[in-house]
Amino acid sequence: MQPVPPTGHWHDDYERGRPGWPVEVVSVGGVPPSATVLELGAGTGKLTRLLADHFDRVVAVEPDAGMLAILRRACSTVDARQGSAEAIPVESGSVEAVYAAEAFHWFDGARALPEIERVLRPGGVLVMMWNVPGGPTEPSTAEAERILTEGAPPRDELGYDPVDLNGARFSSGAWREPFAGSGFEQLRELRIANPHMLDRAAVLAFYESMGWFGELPEGRRRELLERVGALLKADEYRKSWETRLYWTRLRR
Repeated sequence: MQPVPPTGHWHDDYERGRPGWPVEVVSVGGVPPSATVLELGAGTGKLTRLLADHFDRVVAVEPDAGMLAILRRACSTVDARQGSAEAIPVESGSVEAVYAAEAFHWFDGARALPEIERVLRPGGVLVMMWNVPGGPTEPSTAEAERILTEGAPPRDELGYDPVDLNGARFSSGAWREPFAGSGFEQLRELRIANPHMLDRAAVLAFYESMGWFGELPEGRRRELLERVGALLKADEYRKSWETRLYWTRLRR
């Protein structure tokens, strides 16, 4: 998993600024509401909340303690456990579906996929999803993002675009490699529009939630925030995301 940058409030920035997920994702694969489902890399619980509203029992696994604390406050009915996709703290054959939102590309797929197979019941569903840019932000944030991009390490060094969520390992398709020869059926894809309304502070929180930003020296972070903040004049912004969802079923 990606290390948490040392801003001191990074988890709150993630919760405030990152987009959530369209409600349609819980219906993918026809998993019944009576099912026990598992979420891996649950973060602050953005997807967990949808799962908890739809399914009878949800187990959420997250390795980072700060993320887990926010998740537990937001989703008090969920069985939230600290752990990883490579060593899932769940009994074998105990869940009917596994979900990973903006997370699977960080997993060690060669270790995680056999673990996912282990915890799923035969015929169980695996659902993975990512938010990628689906159009320009309105009003435009292009000048602010130009300044941030100039202040960030190069994209090929970061492994993702410094001002959005399109990680290189996802966009290249490298995350798919562990599925070759696995016990899963062929992957199926859905694309769902997922617009996100944010106030000015939430737009800044979104930028601050990027790993590279949190790793900057404090003075440099403040300087960039002041420059970017001066360009954000509107009270509200609409970011256009598209949810790319991939799902498959464990062969019986």
